[in-house]
Amino acid sequence: MRRSLVFAAALSLVLSTSARANGGGAWQPPLASLNLPRQEVGAARIGSFVYVCGGLVEVPFGSATATVERYDIANDRWDFVASMPAARDHLGVAAAGGKLYVAGGFGGDFVAKSDAFVYDPATNMWTPIAPLPAPRGGCFAAEHGGMIYVFAGQSLSQNERTTFIYDPATNMWTPGADMTVARNHLVAVTLGDFIYVLGGRPPVTAVNERYDPVRNEWRTMEPMPTARAAMAVAAVGNRLVVAGGETPMLHAVTEIYDVATNAWSCADPMPVPRHGIAAVSLGDRMLAPAGGTVQGFQPTAYTDAFIPPPERAPFLFAMKLSGVEQARLLLERFDGRFFATITQGATTRCENVEVGIDGPGAASFFCGGIRIRIASAGGALTWSAGMLSGTLCRL
Repeated sequence: MRRSLVFAAALSLVLSTSARANGGGAWQPPLASLNLPRQEVGAARIGSFVYVCGGLVEVPFGSATATVERYDIANDRWDFVASMPAARDHLGVAAAGGKLYVAGGFGGDFVAKSDAFVYDPATNMWTPIAPLPAPRGGCFAAEHGGMIYVFAGQSLSQNERTTFIYDPATNMWTPGADMTVARNHLVAVTLGDFIYVLGGRPPVTAVNERYDPVRNEWRTMEPMPTARAAMAVAAVGNRLVVAGGETPMLHAVTEIYDVATNAWSCADPMPVPRHGIAAVSLGDRMLAPAGGTVQGFQPTAYTDAFIPPPERAPFLFAMKLSGVEQARLLLERFDGRFFATITQGATTRCENVEVGIDGPGAASFFCGGIRIRIASAGGALTWSAGMLSGTLCRL
Protein backbone atom coordinates (compact mmCIF):
# COMPACT_ATOMS: atom_id res chain seq x y z
CA MET A 1 0.00 0.00 0.00
CA ARG A 2 2.79 2.44 0.94
CA ARG A 3 4.61 1.63 -2.30
CA SER A 4 1.54 2.43 -4.40
CA LEU A 5 0.96 5.73 -2.61
CA VAL A 6 4.53 6.79 -3.16
CA PHE A 7 4.31 5.89 -6.83
CA ALA A 8 1.08 7.84 -7.22
CA ALA A 9 2.72 10.84 -5.62
CA ALA A 10 5.63 10.54 -7.99
CA LEU A 11 3.34 10.55 -10.98
CA SER A 12 1.59 13.67 -9.77
CA LEU A 13 4.81 15.60 -9.28
CA VAL A 14 6.78 15.63 -12.47
CA LEU A 15 7.31 12.12 -12.83
CA SER A 16 5.29 11.34 -15.89
CA THR A 17 5.33 13.53 -18.97
CA SER A 18 2.89 11.46 -21.00
CA ALA A 19 0.10 10.41 -18.65
CA ARG A 20 -3.22 9.88 -20.44
CA ALA A 21 -5.45 8.34 -17.80
CA ASN A 22 -9.05 9.53 -17.96
CA GLY A 23 -9.09 12.59 -15.73
CA GLY A 24 -12.90 12.76 -15.54
CA GLY A 25 -14.52 16.14 -15.25
CA ALA A 26 -17.95 16.90 -16.67
CA TRP A 27 -19.63 18.98 -19.34
CA GLN A 28 -22.61 20.85 -17.94
CA PRO A 29 -26.06 20.84 -19.56
CA PRO A 30 -26.33 23.45 -22.33
CA LEU A 31 -26.37 27.09 -21.29
CA ALA A 32 -28.26 29.91 -23.03
CA SER A 33 -27.60 29.96 -26.76
CA LEU A 34 -26.11 32.94 -28.53
CA ASN A 35 -28.51 35.05 -30.59
CA LEU A 36 -26.51 34.46 -33.79
CA PRO A 37 -24.91 31.12 -34.78
CA ARG A 38 -21.23 31.71 -35.52
CA GLN A 39 -17.81 30.06 -35.69
CA GLU A 40 -14.15 31.18 -35.96
CA VAL A 41 -14.88 33.78 -33.30
CA GLY A 42 -12.78 35.64 -30.75
CA ALA A 43 -13.75 36.03 -27.10
CA ALA A 44 -12.56 37.49 -23.81
CA ARG A 45 -13.89 38.09 -20.32
CA ILE A 46 -14.23 41.46 -18.60
CA GLY A 47 -15.54 41.17 -15.04
CA SER A 48 -18.96 39.53 -14.98
CA PHE A 49 -19.31 39.42 -18.76
CA VAL A 50 -17.89 37.45 -21.67
CA TYR A 51 -17.71 39.09 -25.10
CA VAL A 52 -17.85 37.02 -28.30
CA CYS A 53 -16.72 38.95 -31.36
CA GLY A 54 -17.29 38.44 -35.06
CA GLY A 55 -17.03 35.06 -36.74
CA LEU A 56 -18.42 33.34 -39.81
CA VAL A 57 -22.22 33.17 -40.10
CA GLU A 58 -24.75 31.28 -42.22
CA VAL A 59 -26.41 34.19 -44.04
CA PRO A 60 -25.02 35.18 -46.44
CA PHE A 61 -23.32 31.79 -46.56
CA GLY A 62 -19.83 31.90 -45.08
CA SER A 63 -19.78 35.65 -44.61
CA ALA A 64 -18.11 37.46 -41.71
CA THR A 65 -20.04 39.44 -39.13
CA ALA A 66 -19.16 42.58 -37.17
CA THR A 67 -21.65 41.78 -34.40
CA VAL A 68 -20.60 41.29 -30.79
CA GLU A 69 -22.55 39.44 -28.13
CA ARG A 70 -22.11 39.84 -24.38
CA TYR A 71 -22.77 36.94 -22.01
CA ASP A 72 -24.02 37.77 -18.52
CA ILE A 73 -22.39 35.04 -16.43
CA ALA A 74 -24.66 35.45 -13.40
CA ASN A 75 -27.91 35.46 -15.37
CA ASP A 76 -27.01 33.09 -18.25
CA ARG A 77 -28.06 35.59 -20.89
CA TRP A 78 -26.69 36.82 -24.24
CA ASP A 79 -27.25 40.35 -25.55
CA PHE A 80 -25.88 42.27 -28.52
CA VAL A 81 -23.60 45.24 -27.86
CA ALA A 82 -22.09 47.69 -30.35
CA SER A 83 -20.76 46.01 -33.47
CA MET A 84 -17.10 46.19 -34.46
CA PRO A 85 -16.14 48.81 -37.08
CA ALA A 86 -15.51 45.97 -39.58
CA ALA A 87 -16.74 42.41 -40.08
CA ARG A 88 -14.07 39.93 -38.99
CA ASP A 89 -13.54 36.19 -38.55
CA HIS A 90 -10.47 34.22 -37.36
CA LEU A 91 -9.48 37.32 -35.36
CA GLY A 92 -7.42 37.86 -32.23
CA VAL A 93 -9.36 39.05 -29.17
CA ALA A 94 -8.11 39.81 -25.64
CA ALA A 95 -9.04 42.04 -22.71
CA ALA A 96 -6.82 44.36 -20.68
CA GLY A 97 -7.56 47.21 -18.29
CA GLY A 98 -11.30 46.65 -18.54
CA LYS A 99 -11.33 47.08 -22.32
CA LEU A 100 -11.64 44.67 -25.23
CA TYR A 101 -9.03 44.56 -28.01
CA VAL A 102 -9.41 42.94 -31.43
CA ALA A 103 -6.70 42.62 -34.06
CA GLY A 104 -6.28 41.07 -37.48
CA GLY A 105 -8.47 38.30 -38.82
CA PHE A 106 -10.17 37.80 -42.16
CA GLY A 107 -13.25 39.54 -43.55
CA GLY A 108 -15.08 36.51 -44.94
CA ASP A 109 -12.54 36.40 -47.76
CA PHE A 110 -9.53 34.64 -46.16
CA VAL A 111 -7.41 37.72 -46.86
CA ALA A 112 -5.45 38.67 -43.75
CA LYS A 113 -6.15 42.09 -42.22
CA SER A 114 -3.95 44.32 -40.06
CA ASP A 115 -6.44 46.77 -38.54
CA ALA A 116 -7.17 46.71 -34.80
CA PHE A 117 -9.80 48.24 -32.50
CA VAL A 118 -10.58 48.73 -28.82
CA TYR A 119 -14.02 48.52 -27.18
CA ASP A 120 -14.94 50.38 -24.01
CA PRO A 121 -17.87 48.72 -22.19
CA ALA A 122 -18.51 51.94 -20.26
CA THR A 123 -19.40 53.83 -23.43
CA ASN A 124 -20.36 50.88 -25.65
CA MET A 125 -18.08 52.33 -28.34
CA TRP A 126 -15.29 51.04 -30.59
CA THR A 127 -12.21 53.07 -31.49
CA PRO A 128 -9.45 52.28 -34.01
CA ILE A 129 -5.96 51.71 -32.59
CA ALA A 130 -2.57 51.25 -34.22
CA PRO A 131 -2.74 48.43 -36.78
CA LEU A 132 -0.73 45.23 -36.52
CA PRO A 133 2.80 45.53 -37.95
CA ALA A 134 1.68 43.11 -40.70
CA PRO A 135 -1.62 41.45 -41.73
CA ARG A 136 -2.57 38.30 -39.82
CA GLY A 137 -5.60 36.02 -40.07
CA GLY A 138 -6.18 32.81 -38.13
CA CYS A 139 -4.03 34.32 -35.38
CA PHE A 140 -4.76 34.25 -31.65
CA ALA A 141 -4.45 36.89 -28.93
CA ALA A 142 -3.79 36.72 -25.18
CA GLU A 143 -3.24 39.25 -22.42
CA HIS A 144 -0.33 39.19 -19.98
CA GLY A 145 0.72 41.93 -17.60
CA GLY A 146 -1.59 44.45 -19.24
CA MET A 147 -0.07 43.87 -22.69
CA ILE A 148 -1.79 42.23 -25.68
CA TYR A 149 0.09 39.46 -27.50
CA VAL A 150 -0.93 38.33 -30.99
CA PHE A 151 0.61 35.06 -32.12
CA ALA A 152 1.31 33.63 -35.58
CA GLY A 153 -1.47 33.28 -38.14
CA GLN A 154 -1.55 33.62 -41.90
CA SER A 155 -0.06 36.62 -43.67
CA LEU A 156 -0.88 37.60 -47.23
CA SER A 157 1.43 34.87 -48.54
CA GLN A 158 2.21 32.22 -45.91
CA ASN A 159 1.84 30.97 -42.34
CA GLU A 160 3.89 32.88 -39.78
CA ARG A 161 5.49 32.27 -36.39
CA THR A 162 5.56 35.88 -35.26
CA THR A 163 4.76 37.48 -31.91
CA PHE A 164 3.34 41.01 -31.91
CA ILE A 165 3.05 42.88 -28.58
CA TYR A 166 0.67 45.81 -28.07
CA ASP A 167 1.05 48.35 -25.26
CA PRO A 168 -2.30 50.09 -24.61
CA ALA A 169 -0.49 52.91 -22.79
CA THR A 170 1.53 53.93 -25.85
CA ASN A 171 -0.71 52.57 -28.64
CA MET A 172 2.35 50.89 -30.14
CA TRP A 173 3.17 47.38 -31.38
CA THR A 174 6.62 45.83 -30.90
CA PRO A 175 7.96 42.45 -32.09
CA GLY A 176 8.54 39.55 -29.73
CA ALA A 177 10.56 36.38 -30.26
CA ASP A 178 9.31 34.06 -32.99
CA MET A 179 7.86 30.70 -31.98
CA THR A 180 9.35 27.54 -33.48
CA VAL A 181 6.37 26.43 -35.59
CA ALA A 182 4.62 28.58 -38.21
CA ARG A 183 0.84 28.02 -38.19
CA ASN A 184 -2.67 29.40 -38.24
CA HIS A 185 -5.80 28.24 -36.38
CA LEU A 186 -3.68 27.98 -33.22
CA VAL A 187 -4.86 28.88 -29.70
CA ALA A 188 -3.14 30.71 -26.84
CA VAL A 189 -3.85 31.06 -23.12
CA THR A 190 -2.18 32.79 -20.17
CA LEU A 191 -1.48 30.99 -16.90
CA GLY A 192 0.83 32.38 -14.24
CA ASP A 193 4.09 33.73 -15.61
CA PHE A 194 3.67 32.25 -19.08
CA ILE A 195 1.53 32.14 -22.22
CA TYR A 196 0.94 28.70 -23.74
CA VAL A 197 0.41 28.42 -27.51
CA LEU A 198 -0.98 25.12 -28.78
CA GLY A 199 -1.87 23.34 -32.00
CA GLY A 200 -2.68 24.82 -35.37
CA ARG A 201 -2.16 24.00 -39.01
CA PRO A 202 -1.07 23.21 -41.72
CA PRO A 203 0.12 20.58 -41.28
CA VAL A 204 -1.96 19.93 -38.20
CA THR A 205 0.28 19.90 -35.13
CA ALA A 206 0.18 18.87 -31.47
CA VAL A 207 2.90 21.35 -30.51
CA ASN A 208 2.74 23.04 -27.10
CA GLU A 209 5.03 26.06 -26.83
CA ARG A 210 5.43 28.19 -23.70
CA TYR A 211 6.30 31.88 -24.00
CA ASP A 212 8.00 33.81 -21.21
CA PRO A 213 7.06 37.50 -21.67
CA VAL A 214 9.75 38.68 -19.24
CA ARG A 215 12.63 36.86 -20.94
CA ASN A 216 11.03 36.99 -24.40
CA GLU A 217 11.83 33.29 -24.79
CA TRP A 218 10.01 30.21 -26.05
CA ARG A 219 10.25 26.69 -24.64
CA THR A 220 8.75 23.55 -26.15
CA MET A 221 6.62 21.63 -23.64
CA GLU A 222 4.94 18.22 -23.74
CA PRO A 223 2.79 18.14 -26.91
CA MET A 224 -0.95 17.57 -26.86
CA PRO A 225 -1.92 13.90 -27.10
CA THR A 226 -4.25 14.86 -29.98
CA ALA A 227 -2.98 17.04 -32.83
CA ARG A 228 -5.65 19.57 -33.82
CA ALA A 229 -6.50 23.13 -34.76
CA ALA A 230 -9.16 25.74 -33.89
CA MET A 231 -10.03 24.12 -30.57
CA ALA A 232 -11.25 25.55 -27.26
CA VAL A 233 -8.69 26.32 -24.55
CA ALA A 234 -8.92 27.95 -21.13
CA ALA A 235 -6.91 28.07 -17.92
CA VAL A 236 -8.82 26.59 -14.97
CA GLY A 237 -6.87 26.56 -11.72
CA ASN A 238 -3.38 25.22 -12.36
CA ARG A 239 -4.36 23.47 -15.57
CA LEU A 240 -5.24 24.09 -19.19
CA VAL A 241 -8.40 22.55 -20.63
CA VAL A 242 -8.27 21.84 -24.37
CA ALA A 243 -11.41 20.58 -26.12
CA GLY A 244 -12.76 19.97 -29.60
CA GLY A 245 -11.07 21.31 -32.71
CA GLU A 246 -10.66 19.93 -36.20
CA THR A 247 -8.28 18.43 -38.77
CA PRO A 248 -8.23 15.78 -40.01
CA MET A 249 -11.68 15.33 -38.44
CA LEU A 250 -14.03 17.10 -36.04
CA HIS A 251 -12.75 16.27 -32.56
CA ALA A 252 -14.78 15.66 -29.40
CA VAL A 253 -11.78 14.87 -27.21
CA THR A 254 -11.10 16.90 -24.07
CA GLU A 255 -7.56 16.88 -22.67
CA ILE A 256 -6.16 18.53 -19.54
CA TYR A 257 -2.61 19.82 -19.27
CA ASP A 258 -1.05 20.23 -15.81
CA VAL A 259 1.55 22.95 -16.23
CA ALA A 260 3.32 21.99 -13.00
CA THR A 261 3.91 18.41 -14.08
CA ASN A 262 4.13 19.00 -17.84
CA ALA A 263 1.71 16.09 -18.24
CA TRP A 264 -1.59 15.50 -20.05
CA SER A 265 -4.67 13.51 -19.06
CA CYS A 266 -7.90 12.70 -20.91
CA ALA A 267 -11.29 13.92 -19.72
CA ASP A 268 -14.98 13.69 -20.58
CA PRO A 269 -15.42 14.36 -24.33
CA MET A 270 -17.50 17.25 -25.67
CA PRO A 271 -21.18 16.29 -26.01
CA VAL A 272 -21.42 18.58 -29.06
CA PRO A 273 -18.04 18.51 -30.84
CA ARG A 274 -17.08 21.87 -32.34
CA HIS A 275 -14.21 23.88 -33.73
CA GLY A 276 -13.60 27.60 -34.24
CA ILE A 277 -14.36 28.26 -30.55
CA ALA A 278 -12.82 31.00 -28.42
CA ALA A 279 -13.28 29.58 -24.92
CA VAL A 280 -13.04 31.63 -21.72
CA SER A 281 -12.25 30.72 -18.13
CA LEU A 282 -15.00 31.35 -15.59
CA GLY A 283 -12.69 30.56 -12.68
CA ASP A 284 -13.76 27.02 -11.89
CA ARG A 285 -14.86 26.04 -15.41
CA MET A 286 -14.38 26.68 -19.11
CA LEU A 287 -17.12 28.43 -21.08
CA ALA A 288 -17.28 27.20 -24.70
CA PRO A 289 -19.56 29.36 -26.88
CA ALA A 290 -20.41 28.90 -30.57
CA GLY A 291 -18.21 27.02 -33.05
CA GLY A 292 -18.65 24.86 -36.12
CA THR A 293 -20.43 21.53 -35.72
CA VAL A 294 -18.93 19.89 -38.81
CA GLN A 295 -15.39 20.09 -40.12
CA GLY A 296 -15.24 23.14 -42.31
CA PHE A 297 -18.42 25.19 -41.94
CA GLN A 298 -21.60 24.85 -39.90
CA PRO A 299 -21.90 27.62 -37.28
CA THR A 300 -23.89 27.10 -34.12
CA ALA A 301 -25.20 29.21 -31.24
CA TYR A 302 -24.68 26.30 -28.83
CA THR A 303 -22.95 27.14 -25.52
CA ASP A 304 -21.81 24.85 -22.75
CA ALA A 305 -19.18 24.66 -20.03
CA PHE A 306 -16.70 22.08 -18.75
CA ILE A 307 -15.82 21.57 -15.09
CA PRO A 308 -12.49 19.74 -14.67
CA PRO A 309 -11.95 17.19 -11.91
CA PRO A 310 -10.60 18.48 -8.58
CA GLU A 311 -6.88 19.11 -8.40
CA ARG A 312 -4.83 16.88 -6.17
CA ALA A 313 -4.34 17.91 -2.55
CA PRO A 314 -0.90 18.93 -1.23
CA PHE A 315 1.55 16.10 -0.56
CA LEU A 316 3.23 15.59 2.83
CA PHE A 317 6.26 13.32 3.08
CA ALA A 318 8.59 12.11 5.81
CA MET A 319 12.22 12.56 4.76
CA LYS A 320 14.00 9.51 6.15
CA LEU A 321 17.70 8.74 6.49
CA SER A 322 18.52 5.11 7.30
CA GLY A 323 14.89 4.63 8.27
CA VAL A 324 14.79 7.52 10.76
CA GLU A 325 12.70 10.59 10.01
CA GLN A 326 14.84 13.71 9.64
CA ALA A 327 12.27 16.26 8.48
CA ARG A 328 8.95 16.67 6.75
CA LEU A 329 8.48 17.85 3.18
CA LEU A 330 5.27 19.54 2.04
CA LEU A 331 4.69 19.94 -1.70
CA GLU A 332 1.93 22.27 -2.88
CA ARG A 333 0.71 23.69 -6.19
CA PHE A 334 -0.13 27.31 -6.82
CA ASP A 335 -0.52 29.26 -10.05
CA GLY A 336 0.70 26.34 -12.13
CA ARG A 337 3.88 25.61 -10.16
CA PHE A 338 5.09 23.38 -7.29
CA PHE A 339 6.42 24.83 -4.04
CA ALA A 340 8.22 23.04 -1.19
CA THR A 341 8.36 23.58 2.57
CA ILE A 342 10.75 21.63 4.82
CA THR A 343 10.07 21.49 8.58
CA GLN A 344 12.39 19.92 11.16
CA GLY A 345 10.60 19.49 14.47
CA ALA A 346 9.16 22.89 15.32
CA THR A 347 11.52 24.72 12.98
CA THR A 348 10.74 25.61 9.38
CA ARG A 349 13.96 25.38 7.40
CA CYS A 350 12.57 26.71 4.12
CA GLU A 351 9.08 27.71 3.08
CA ASN A 352 7.35 28.10 -0.30
CA VAL A 353 10.49 27.62 -2.36
CA GLU A 354 9.83 26.88 -6.01
CA VAL A 355 10.37 23.34 -7.26
CA GLY A 356 11.97 22.96 -10.68
CA ILE A 357 11.49 20.01 -13.01
CA ASP A 358 14.83 18.37 -13.86
CA GLY A 359 13.37 15.86 -16.29
CA PRO A 360 11.22 12.71 -16.25
CA GLY A 361 11.18 11.34 -12.72
CA ALA A 362 13.17 14.14 -11.06
CA ALA A 363 12.68 17.57 -9.49
CA SER A 364 14.76 19.83 -7.24
CA PHE A 365 14.71 22.99 -5.15
CA PHE A 366 17.06 24.94 -2.89
CA CYS A 367 16.67 25.04 0.91
CA GLY A 368 19.14 27.09 2.94
CA GLY A 369 21.49 27.22 -0.02
CA ILE A 370 21.50 23.43 -0.41
CA ARG A 371 19.99 21.75 -3.44
CA ILE A 372 17.40 19.12 -2.51
CA ARG A 373 16.68 16.63 -5.28
CA ILE A 374 13.65 14.32 -5.48
CA ALA A 375 13.68 11.34 -7.80
CA SER A 376 11.52 8.33 -8.60
CA ALA A 377 12.98 4.90 -9.21
CA GLY A 378 11.34 1.50 -9.10
CA GLY A 379 8.09 2.88 -7.69
CA ALA A 380 9.76 4.64 -4.72
CA LEU A 381 10.75 8.25 -4.05
CA THR A 382 14.20 9.24 -2.86
CA TRP A 383 15.77 12.52 -1.77
CA SER A 384 19.34 13.75 -1.75
CA ALA A 385 21.04 16.82 -0.30
CA GLY A 386 24.76 17.15 -0.81
CA MET A 387 26.36 13.93 0.42
CA LEU A 388 23.20 12.78 2.21
CA SER A 389 20.40 10.75 0.67
CA GLY A 390 17.36 8.85 1.86
CA THR A 391 13.79 7.93 1.15
CA LEU A 392 10.50 9.82 1.05
CA CYS A 393 7.41 8.26 2.60
CA ARG A 394 3.95 9.68 1.93
CA LEU A 395 2.05 10.65 5.11
